[in-house]
Amino acid sequence: MAGKTNIIGIGIGPFNLGLAALLSTVRDIQSVFLEKKPEFHWHHGLLLPGTTLQVPFFADLVTMADPSHKLSYLSYLHQHNRLYQFYYYEDFQIPRIEYNHYCRWAANQLQNCHFGENVTQVIYDEEKDSFNIHSELASGQIKQYTSPNIAIGIGTTPNIPKWLESCHHPLVKHASEFAQLQEKLTQCQNVTIIGSGQSAAECVLALFRLLTPEQVENGASIRWITQSAGYHPMEYSKLGQECFTPSYMSYFQDLSREQRRKIAAGQGLLFKGISCSTIADIYDLLYERSIGGRHSGLYLNPNCQVNSIEDTSQSSKLNIKCRHTQLDQNFTIETNAVIAAVGYVHKWPKWLEQLKGSVLAVDSNNDFIVQKDFTAQRCDKGLGKIFIQNAEIFQQSVASPDLGVGASRNGAIINQLAKREIYRLQKNTSFQQYGIPEGAILDS
Repeated sequence: MAGKTNIIGIGIGPFNLGLAALLSTVRDIQSVFLEKKPEFHWHHGLLLPGTTLQVPFFADLVTMADPSHKLSYLSYLHQHNRLYQFYYYEDFQIPRIEYNHYCRWAANQLQNCHFGENVTQVIYDEEKDSFNIHSELASGQIKQYTSPNIAIGIGTTPNIPKWLESCHHPLVKHASEFAQLQEKLTQCQNVTIIGSGQSAAECVLALFRLLTPEQVENGASIRWITQSAGYHPMEYSKLGQECFTPSYMSYFQDLSREQRRKIAAGQGLLFKGISCSTIADIYDLLYERSIGGRHSGLYLNPNCQVNSIEDTSQSSKLNIKCRHTQLDQNFTIETNAVIAAVGYVHKWPKWLEQLKGSVLAVDSNNDFIVQKDFTAQRCDKGLGKIFIQNAEIFQQSVASPDLGVGASRNGAIINQLAKREIYRLQKNTSFQQYGIPEGAILDS
């Protein structure tokens, strides 16, 4: 038995890593964080040269809760003798590769983070009002932990549509594996990227940059298809971005669950679109490479719904069976490789699902009920808290998966554990008043 702690974190992505970092300076709260991967990596398959975070560097592990923390991004730069270089870099959005390196730097300094431990079972002990956590090491050894509180930060998993799941070709993969496949993809005559968001655009741009005019003349090409009506930018205006603030999150969580689901369903372009800079880079390459009537080598095909992918054994070609959503016409595209940049979904582990009904309350859709204090509502008499990091957006708003609210949410979690204010949380974080206007008189 590894001993009792105040809180066990399950999964070490940026949110739970940030919680571990902020807890590292709180001496009266003992914590342990468990991660099945052998080391920290953030979206390892999409750490591509030239890609950046979509949020300012302030959205690091700790700054929005404690700007003076020793594990801030600025502290990381200082330790790596890069403060002056960053000073003249003059860009709030940092390279994605460096963000990953920063997180790994922080994780290596945190003794409460344990990698290579796969949580296989979480059992609630009613008599002791605590959770027994079983984790398995790569060696097969089982470790056990006990805690009255847990923080679930397992993140999301790649979305695998049926047409992707049913095709087992080695060059038909989710975008989460793009970096490992990129060299092989550059050797293919024809590559198809499926998707409409930032990941799809980055995969297209990475391949398009390496496509030479000589290859295009010999028939090489990249095709970018999407079910969407076009390649649209995500929201990035200053007022538009205020929906990624604690103020908006607080307002949203006061709405009814039915209203939240309805609103969340219509907010896709707030976070699922493409950055304007990436769109511009692709467009500029298209313009440059089409000079003199040449074909650029990149095909753009919106309104294309993928139905299936067939591996033709007679050749190296794959057949993508599609339907044009506006013309209602079926067609087939031939290609040598497919990258499915179709996003990520929440897939809760079995041990968490098994707590439904006995420990955790559920709604009419059998979903957990994540409350305003970031805890899952309990249906028993237990007092321990189950904190949910990055719940679905209908639970906590579009801000839920945004790195910019991670430290603030973690500060709120720690204050609850300590039953006092450890971290001062920011108030009035948006200029907009999302509720009834101040000074308004409600009609009777």
